[in-house]
Amino acid sequence: MNNQTFWNAILQHIESTASPLVLYVVVASKKGSPGNPGFTMTVAMKGEKESVIGTIGGGIMEQSLINEAVNSLRKGEQMHWIRTLQHRKRETGTSSASEDFTPSGLICAGSQTVVACTLTLKDTPILSLIGNATSNNTPLVMQLSPTGIAVRFGSGTDSSVSFSRFSLRHESVTDWLYEELLGAPDTVVIAGGGHVGLALSRQMALLGWYVLVCDDREHLETMTNNTVANERITQPYEQLGSTVSQQIHAGRRTFVVVATTAYNSDITALRALAKMPEQPEYIGIMGSRAKIHTIFREAEANGVSRKWLQTLHAPIGVGINSDTPEEIAVSIAAELIGVKNAR
Repeated sequence: MNNQTFWNAILQHIESTASPLVLYVVVASKKGSPGNPGFTMTVAMKGEKESVIGTIGGGIMEQSLINEAVNSLRKGEQMHWIRTLQHRKRETGTSSASEDFTPSGLICAGSQTVVACTLTLKDTPILSLIGNATSNNTPLVMQLSPTGIAVRFGSGTDSSVSFSRFSLRHESVTDWLYEELLGAPDTVVIAGGGHVGLALSRQMALLGWYVLVCDDREHLETMTNNTVANERITQPYEQLGSTVSQQIHAGRRTFVVVATTAYNSDITALRALAKMPEQPEYIGIMGSRAKIHTIFREAEANGVSRKWLQTLHAPIGVGINSDTPEEIAVSIAAELIGVKNAR
């Protein structure tokens, strides 16, 4: 579920029922955890039955927190806490009185820190701001603390959650602040609106990314048929750097895929990207190793730094022996996800 749908569902529930719900957010995690920062879940009551949207990792851990939320909602109590859940059993011989070890019920290793926040009718102005930000793709920083939910404005590039998107200050159970950049979805700029560009647009839109496709060809059928991209731009590849810069300055983590129709247009695209003062999170270029070698050689001859070229992901994608545009799109998407989640 994308952010826009998630936050609109929260607002609709509170406004239509005037009843509270519990928001759970994963704010930190360690390797092995099924829930990572930004995972969200809400628990609300519809009559006597609970309604759950989203996930924070699943399993017995999630069900236990659902039950806790249901219990608090039925009692009319509010929840504003932070808790680190360990995904392993307590080691034999350790003190059962330790307050630092809270098992989640899972045994997958690692841990995740979760905050709970009860949202009520008084929070609707804040929820409306969040809903508008996610709908319009405008940066907004959500804040959760022991006092509840709040927001602050500002672009992602000058905020404390720039690039990482998530920030947690955790001094104690009564002194903590979590911030998350909303309204600035991870963005993929696809240079090349052909069959691979179309397949990749569909794949990345399915994953909830903001998709921008550009091509230098007029009246391209695959561009016309690309109904999932958020933006479709027909322009010379010399302007690619400006297009990417606009996404970065909007506070979005930006990933660039170069998959144009010919190696000379690939070189043009790379020259435009190399001139950018602020570089995107990722630049990958599609092609065989022989083609990549030729592109790099000629790009360097045209003034592109060899050191900069060595930072690119080339050939693009993970090795799954992909062949069709759809398989190539899966390969590229997998690499983009890997880079995104490693930051």
